[in-house]
Amino acid sequence: MSARWHIRLLGDFTVERDGIPISLPTRKAAALLAILAMPPGTLVTRERLADLLWSRSAEAQARGSLRQAVAQLRKALDDESGSLVETVGPGLRLASRAVDVDAVTLERALATGAPADLELAGRLYQGEFLAGLSIDEGPFEDWRVAEAARLHRRLVHGLQALLAQHVDRGDLEASLDLGERLVRLDPLAEETYQALLRLHLGRGAPGPAMREYQRCRAALAAGLGVAPSAETEALRRAIRARPPAHEETKAGVLPVIAVLPFTDKGEDAERGYFAREFTADVVSALARFRSFRVVAAQSSFAEAELPASPREIADALGARYLLLGHLARATDSVRLSTELLDVQAGHLVWSDHDEVATTRLPETRDAIARGVAAALAVRIDGDLLCQAMRKPLDSLEVYDCWLRGMARLRQGTPESLIEGRSLFRRALELDPGFARAHSGLSLTYFNDWSCSAWQRWRDDERMAFEHARDGAALDATDHVTQFVLGRILLYRREFARAEQHLDRAEALNPNDADTLAQLAIADAYMGHPERGAERIDLAMRLNPYHDDWYFACAVYPNFIARRLETAIAFGLKAPHAATDVPAYLAAACAHLGQMDAARRHLASYREMFRRNIMPGREPATDEPMRWLLHVNPFSRIEDAQFWAEGLARAGLVIPDDLWRDFPQGPWPD
Repeated sequence: MSARWHIRLLGDFTVERDGIPISLPTRKAAALLAILAMPPGTLVTRERLADLLWSRSAEAQARGSLRQAVAQLRKALDDESGSLVETVGPGLRLASRAVDVDAVTLERALATGAPADLELAGRLYQGEFLAGLSIDEGPFEDWRVAEAARLHRRLVHGLQALLAQHVDRGDLEASLDLGERLVRLDPLAEETYQALLRLHLGRGAPGPAMREYQRCRAALAAGLGVAPSAETEALRRAIRARPPAHEETKAGVLPVIAVLPFTDKGEDAERGYFAREFTADVVSALARFRSFRVVAAQSSFAEAELPASPREIADALGARYLLLGHLARATDSVRLSTELLDVQAGHLVWSDHDEVATTRLPETRDAIARGVAAALAVRIDGDLLCQAMRKPLDSLEVYDCWLRGMARLRQGTPESLIEGRSLFRRALELDPGFARAHSGLSLTYFNDWSCSAWQRWRDDERMAFEHARDGAALDATDHVTQFVLGRILLYRREFARAEQHLDRAEALNPNDADTLAQLAIADAYMGHPERGAERIDLAMRLNPYHDDWYFACAVYPNFIARRLETAIAFGLKAPHAATDVPAYLAAACAHLGQMDAARRHLASYREMFRRNIMPGREPATDEPMRWLLHVNPFSRIEDAQFWAEGLARAGLVIPDDLWRDFPQGPWPD
């Protein structure tokens, strides 16, 4: 049987004979083989080879070096007869009958345009053409760079065609995975961002669409110094071209305010976090008032980054009022100027200019909220505002730690949670009575516990609970600590106490979109799905550029309310936002008789469960259902059984003793 040769030119250069690596004697011999391999069977003249590999040598010397390199190459390849590296007339060629070259296979796959071949091309591209092979010869390097650029362009073009096919099919996971790879391959390829924008627009997800636009704009500005094309801007306008979130012409509808990020007049770029996080703090203070609605900071910040007039920003957010601010930090004071605009009437409603000591910043935040509420001439919860006042700080450093910690917390990565935790602890060291530091610490453990760290379930749950408890003891008006306490008590199946704290969280801050979204899940568990559906609807209106996990939050109350088509529609917008979402999709489809879809979603859940919850081992047959019931603390057995019945129809094993101890206790260690 004749040998089969495999040559890899994409990424690290390697040669294998029947799967066994072959070592070549010199870099020039490797370069010679690479030239002959593009593609095998192509005759390359000796003159051309000498020019590429020995450009600084005299002709006779270059020819002699070429003969020596050929001899070395044939010896290394066990090709003394010259049947592989063939001499043909004026040149050399690599016999094509027994040689596979990844770059050549990639080009053939790209040429067909078939989805399977484009997928193959993506797998074959393991790095830039001959990225690890360099020799001290300018002509060879010019050839290598030109070939690398050509292959890279062809690959990007082919993968963009594949991405368009994924987008047309609505294949979210495949589109996002391929889109991220294309951005890494060519961060300046605007067509990639456009495809992802169309994907998110098509699935009704303006938040991810807007963030894709912002990423495109930033990449083009940094890499090329240009703005997005007219086509990209048209897609951006499509993101914003939606019905206003609120119609104030209707009787009884509350006015809506959007707070744009305060600008920092300081020259220190590192201080950018301070202005943005202080603005988010102002949004939180305003959100405590029931007499108006406040757009979430995530959405107002996204709009503020676009080239648009105040009226356009307000219209896009469904807001009548815009709050704008400027700040400048000095050593021990901050100069603040704030304006409230009525964009429909086109006039200034209220303004304030002040220089405040750093120790008074938390009070100032609440004073801004007070001034806005008074300027709107509406009834406000005065006693609630008094409770919202925080203990004056001894120095800016404590408040600064809080702002930095919240900035890390919003990043949502395991590393940023650890960094935020360190900053909140530093704030407590400086001021043990600073309740908000306990709130921040509680959130770092709560997010870790409820999102990913199943192996630390009990420890993270305990730490989240203890810091929320301690924060609430210092300040009973912090809605975050009340929410965390309620969610943990819900998981502990202490439903009455849980509902007290969750209702308290909503009463303290009825306009916090993230909290409302999370409360929608809690409502589903506690048997109030209609209220949960109303809360997630309000959350999405207050934060139109929300993250995908909002869609997941909408699945739970709609499923429990038996609005299965609606639950499926939301779940398909973010099927991987949470490990248990595919299980809800599987059960809903099974109840509707859509068995192929039910089995497909159940397979997705099993894979996510194995990867996210049971890494390193194969789960027992009963574990997927037991885990689902543990992390979905239903108060009503009929809701849990309705879910389990759908999952059983889809093909999930339901343990015989599942309902013996309902509601279930802690997940076993």
